[in-house]
Amino acid sequence: MNSVLAAEVPVLETRAARPSDLAALAALIDRCSTETLYRRFHGAVGAAVRQELRRIADPGPRHRSWVVSDGSALHGTATLAWGRDDSVEAAFLVEDAWFRHGIGRRLFAAVAREARRAGVLEVTAWVQADNERARRFLRAMAAGGRAAFAGGGELRVTLPTDVPVPSDGRLRPVPYLESA
Repeated sequence: MNSVLAAEVPVLETRAARPSDLAALAALIDRCSTETLYRRFHGAVGAAVRQELRRIADPGPRHRSWVVSDGSALHGTATLAWGRDDSVEAAFLVEDAWFRHGIGRRLFAAVAREARRAGVLEVTAWVQADNERARRFLRAMAAGGRAAFAGGGELRVTLPTDVPVPSDGRLRPVPYLESA
């Protein structure tokens, strides 16, 4: 019976995105719901989303991205990007069918690891204020995170990068994101 269960659990790999991922990233976007895409891209559609995919697949000195794959398809991506003002932002996308399978946790771990390597103590994630799923995820990932309304229905969530990331796939809720 254990071999049957093991066969059902996919082996996931988290790795840096690369130019050859562009078609797989497009397929990932095509599998995501309209709601998920709206939440990740804050309403951007079409050419703007495809341009972001090209950026994800082609790391540069001011941005890096990671993907999670089960060997046959990509199921999530995260980007760490340095702004012109030296702010550092993180953005995450997980395919709907793969919610609550540890994809976001793996991506957050990659982002936090790279940020720490670069000497960045905290990153910012922009979240629509009514995006309860994202708010729960970020609370679970980063104890000591702070959230503040930024206007336009968005929250600016500041996440420390020196927090231990759960390795067993379970998200542990943090009591709250402290308001700034």
